[in-house]
Amino acid sequence: MRYTYLILFTAIFGGTAFSQNTEFQDPGHMTCGKNEATQAYFDANPAAALEAEIEKAAFMEERRNKKGSNRDTDYIVPVVFHIVHAGGNENISDEQVQSAIDVMNEDFNAGTPGISSVVSEFQSVVGDVSVEFRLARLDPDGNCTNGINRVFNTETGDGGENVKSGDAATWGRSSYLNIWVVDNIGGGTAGYAFLPWGAPVSGDGILIEDSYVGRIGTSNPNRSHALSHEVGHWAGLEHTWGSSGNPGQGSNCSDDDGISDTPNTIGWQTCDLAGNTCNSLDNVQNFMDYSYCYRMFTEGQSDLMRDVLESGPSGRPLLNSGANLEETGVLGPDVICFADFNSESDPIVCQGQSIVFNDISFNGVENREWTFEGGDPATSTATEPEVSFSTPGTYDVSLTVSNELGSESTTKTGFVTVLPSGENQIPFLEGFEEFENVEINEENWNVVNEGGGDFEEVKWELTSDAAYTGSQSVYVQGIANEDGARENLLSPSYDLSDVNDNAVFSFKYAHARRLGSSDDHLRVFISKDCGETWSLRSTLDDDDLPTVSGNVTSEFIPATQDDWTEVTITSIVSVFLNEEFRVRFEFESYRGNNIYIDDINIYDPATVGLDDVQFLERVKLYPNPTTTTANLEYTLKEAGNVRVEILDITGRVVSVEYAGNLPVGENFLELNTANLTPGIYLVTLRNDNEQVVRKLVKN
Repeated sequence: MRYTYLILFTAIFGGTAFSQNTEFQDPGHMTCGKNEATQAYFDANPAAALEAEIEKAAFMEERRNKKGSNRDTDYIVPVVFHIVHAGGNENISDEQVQSAIDVMNEDFNAGTPGISSVVSEFQSVVGDVSVEFRLARLDPDGNCTNGINRVFNTETGDGGENVKSGDAATWGRSSYLNIWVVDNIGGGTAGYAFLPWGAPVSGDGILIEDSYVGRIGTSNPNRSHALSHEVGHWAGLEHTWGSSGNPGQGSNCSDDDGISDTPNTIGWQTCDLAGNTCNSLDNVQNFMDYSYCYRMFTEGQSDLMRDVLESGPSGRPLLNSGANLEETGVLGPDVICFADFNSESDPIVCQGQSIVFNDISFNGVENREWTFEGGDPATSTATEPEVSFSTPGTYDVSLTVSNELGSESTTKTGFVTVLPSGENQIPFLEGFEEFENVEINEENWNVVNEGGGDFEEVKWELTSDAAYTGSQSVYVQGIANEDGARENLLSPSYDLSDVNDNAVFSFKYAHARRLGSSDDHLRVFISKDCGETWSLRSTLDDDDLPTVSGNVTSEFIPATQDDWTEVTITSIVSVFLNEEFRVRFEFESYRGNNIYIDDINIYDPATVGLDDVQFLERVKLYPNPTTTTANLEYTLKEAGNVRVEILDITGRVVSVEYAGNLPVGENFLELNTANLTPGIYLVTLRNDNEQVVRKLVKN
């Protein structure tokens, strides 16, 4: 038999049922990338290949000298899940992690659902590994943990050895089975694990995509055994067809996995229970194949894994030592050591809206006592209480969790903010001139920071370094931010209920590209229900976002008004015209620079009067509705640059009707509307500082 010591990857499933086994859904074969990853590892660590051969040879020699596998001990393995996420679905729930533990414990203790359906020829060799996986209760420093370590890292979308550092660095491999969960590995790979011989001290463990963890949440029952497959590699098992990189190859019949009761096979990517590829019935239901009808390990596989846990290399035997089980906290009763909670949505609501709260305390919580200042109900004992708030204000939330061994409590001051519906009337202009802090302000603007680690301090904040008008604006120091971090600025509520057709929302911003590869994003959302749901209305990125030409490699600070531009959004249609209208700015950094926002304006284009501007004395637009032409008459009180544009309902400039310098006095402009499709348009008349908007209907 031949051995190759490599990093092994899983290939697992979900899609259409195979005719010979309709109990499982086939998700389709995932490409295995073990050969490439192994070669990369050995290229970077030339001594590792030789070390792997020496360690495995020594282990196999020791096995040959033993008289059978030790079956007197049930092994316990402490586990930590490092959830590497960027705030997306890959940040799986605690319940999904526990589901993964449950599946692993079923699979390694001959308790897989449907195990009675193992084909008769293999029922006599179904193996019970007798290993229990438990989430750690103490971290390497002896601090309380629930065995789930959440780490913000945008590299989760291209996961590999690159994510096993910083806050997600390996917890000692002799103390914990480390499992890293990421959004995507690439190449169709579901996960991979190091074999115990030659495995590196740092990074030893399992890397797996979130969609293959457990049987709930982002995963499903068909994919749930992928982790058991990878733990098999971590505990010393090869694929059932041996050490080659690809299943289904005829040459695999001459390879072997070193296990006597797993018949030689070419390897399966479907579930043919009658498969016979190497002159004997294949063990297609084996966890170490690539089929999707998993049911079993064999006794031979179980014996090898137990021997690895008893006397194998890479610290595996130390995991089950009495000292380690005490130090990782998995032996003792569940003592509550941490009380905390969060909410399913942003805890900033309007009058009458509800918030669902989640208890995230640990460990072993049996009882809960909630107190909600200003809420209905004011108290609760539920795990996930839903509470409504009817009176504007800022309120505390408290939680006490307990079991028979003790209790822990926490109070979050000002956790809930209830905004008055229709807090602001329109027309409305926000220039941030009266602000002292954009996070704590009487105007009820709110900052939500989606950065992580060392980048938590980068967020929307007030600055006096630049402004379009006045002396202050808000900005994100994008040049100092982490790639992929998203910073949100949320407005208070506005009353648009008196607007007849549509409202107009505009703002000015300044931004500079830092590098040729920069790709910052500014997204603008609006809400009709005070922030429960959001609708995207504008995205500026790539070449559209910078307001100055060229690259600014140093920190960008706009110097003049020419460094700013204005965005006008007119697609605020009737469904948004109520008392719970809000706006959200989301800035996503990617190798970029700072962004500044000023002069946020919300108004009804049909009611903006001349009293609101200084440069105009009179304006008249007729006929309205129109067909082929419309006339714009206006009287300027100030000479200077004038620009007349026609915008469609989305805010896109359809045509520039005039741009130039005009003197004080009467002016007349004929607008060409013949090529416009029937609908509602906006005619904007502006100078360098102000504008007037009139609605125009084209029949």
